[in-house]
Amino acid sequence: MALNEKQIAFLKDHIQAERERLLNSFQVDEEKFQLQSEDRADDVDQASAEYERSQMLRFRNRDLFYAKKLLHALEKIEQGEYGMCEECGEDIRFERLKARPTAELCIACKDEAERAESNNFQAKQSKSLGKQVNLAKDLNA
Repeated sequence: MALNEKQIAFLKDHIQAERERLLNSFQVDEEKFQLQSEDRADDVDQASAEYERSQMLRFRNRDLFYAKKLLHALEKIEQGEYGMCEECGEDIRFERLKARPTAELCIACKDEAERAESNNFQAKQSKSLGKQVNLAKDLNA
């Protein structure tokens, strides 16, 4: 059963609101990413401050990646392709899209992909990052 117009409107509003929230959170003071004089008091303070900044950057990068996925979902809505599984072409259920508006696979295909990924030690692929990680090659390097 394809999504009806009311469901699509709800999901579009939800995606836009989430993307707006993320983009507003990027309006961070640049001072948070610079070492302050009190952060340089000793090696432990400096290391702690650097670790906190690296964590903030990591979270910011994760949010930026999610914002891009939200934009992609909005583009799919405009193209009339939103809510269709990219693997099998079946409709993705509204409940799944409500919980995860960036879902590109139906639950059956996602389960199968995760099972295949967890069983393949030689070449695990991170779908969220879009790159393949060859563990055997990396371990021998």
